[in-house]
Amino acid sequence: MASKKISELSAKTPVAADVLAVADPSTGIAGKSTAAQATYAGMNQSSIIPTNSSFAFQSTSASLTANTNNLVIGSETLVRISSTANYDLTGMVPLASAANNAGRLMYLVNIGSNTITIKNEDALSTAANRFITHNGNNLSFPAGHVVLCIYDGVASRWRVWSIV
Repeated sequence: MASKKISELSAKTPVAADVLAVADPSTGIAGKSTAAQATYAGMNQSSIIPTNSSFAFQSTSASLTANTNNLVIGSETLVRISSTANYDLTGMVPLASAANNAGRLMYLVNIGSNTITIKNEDALSTAANRFITHNGNNLSFPAGHVVLCIYDGVASRWRVWSIV
């Protein structure tokens, strides 16, 4: 399908024939959308939600009460994490089906008041659950911040893409 300028759309409200680029303003993650359904690159089918052209994720919550290895996150794409003190997170358990993990995006939101340290290649987590950071160092994940991770199916690791 050819690109369309906004002035070429059939109406101010998109119709099924129109495909619009949409993006989450806080992350810049973009996808394509019609009036009824939005799809986003890198998301598995279980993460796609009918959103009427807006950007949304299914979420879950986790509370760290100690240093945590192999955090079970399920199939959700947004994990709201709090911690009772400053703790380490060494890895996350991806979906059971390896085919659904490659390219999977995961947003972690620190909703607590303590700092969580994301540990680079920490042997306390199973190899396929570990994080790889951009600089090979542990990363501080302060309260009120978001971490974007992508699962690298070749390396079998979560790559920490950004902290905002």
